[in-house]
Amino acid sequence: MPPTSTQTNMTRRTFLATSAATLAATQLHAAPANSVQTVYIASSTKGPTAGLYASTWNPATATLSSPRLVAPLESGSFFAVGSQAGKHRVFSGHQSAPKVGALSGYKASPNGDLTLINTITVPEFDFVHVVLDHTQRCLVTASYGTAKVMSVKIAPDGQLSAPVSQFNITGSGPHPTRQTAPHPHGVCFSPDNKFVFINDLGTDRIMVYRINPATAELTPHSTPYFQGAPGSGPRHLAFHPSGKWAYSVNELDSTLTQLAWNAAKGTFTLTSTTSTLLHQEDVAGARAGEVIFDPSGRHLYSCNRGSIDELVICSVAPATGKITVVQRLPLEAKEARHYTLSPDGGSLLVAEQFSDRVAIFARNPKDGTLKLTPNTYPVTTPTCVLFI
Repeated sequence: MPPTSTQTNMTRRTFLATSAATLAATQLHAAPANSVQTVYIASSTKGPTAGLYASTWNPATATLSSPRLVAPLESGSFFAVGSQAGKHRVFSGHQSAPKVGALSGYKASPNGDLTLINTITVPEFDFVHVVLDHTQRCLVTASYGTAKVMSVKIAPDGQLSAPVSQFNITGSGPHPTRQTAPHPHGVCFSPDNKFVFINDLGTDRIMVYRINPATAELTPHSTPYFQGAPGSGPRHLAFHPSGKWAYSVNELDSTLTQLAWNAAKGTFTLTSTTSTLLHQEDVAGARAGEVIFDPSGRHLYSCNRGSIDELVICSVAPATGKITVVQRLPLEAKEARHYTLSPDGGSLLVAEQFSDRVAIFARNPKDGTLKLTPNTYPVTTPTCVLFI
């Protein structure tokens, strides 16, 4: 059965974050094993508890301090984090008024406090993925509800420019309720930073744009999209650390699609498709979610949501990139909206949106398998969790 109306509305209002799309492995920072780092968590709710939360990660105990609100935001979502010349910044999409999207940039202090740099507003824009390019000079985002793609330039001091490029995606797909219009969801940059990809759930396409990092200008590529399987619903894309392959997680048919990447031509070629589900009869009620890699590229992490809530762990063959499911771990909660690996790779932090908490899973670096720990932290409708 399709998602409930509550789930559908939350899907359209809430977001996912940063370069998790460019590959979650790139979110890992080379930090000493005993260093303490800040973790930011986005809450998609409204009212006094809405906004960005900060918490301190203790690597010795694999625990977090109690999350505290550091930036009140209405209907916050996915956000991006960046570091340049020792300065840390956070960029978050949210709503400034009904039907008015907003994008805010913040300076991050060593203790996790955030200081607003500036905010831009965009009418008829509901921010989903918010992703920095590899130079951190531009940001690309998408609007799930209004089928728009937008780029923004970032000044050296972190100031966000007015939109530089905006495009409207057109088309539809065969799903009777989820694909009546385009729904761009995920943003991902190519390893060489020459292209940006938009996974469009509504048209079963991965849109391809060239990008000029110096200006943040987007130009449709001569091969404007990769066409996915009808009714698949591409959600997010991640490149393998080798740069040879990209993997699309497809929400509507709960599959992972492996794509061979031709950097010279800027094109994808379908290599293989793997179901995230154990039983195909679950397809109608399930929704596949995120896709990230560990830094070695030997393990891929995805998830199922809806009729079954579980994390899906895959091994990756180094020569071919072929993935094999090695573990299905029940979430014991609802809706793994987003997750990220700890800097040492020993833990996976999961934003469990419909259970109002962030949970920590212990990870075996050798085989990639996970185990739930008792460490959970209350945050209302968490949608994104990232280290800085």
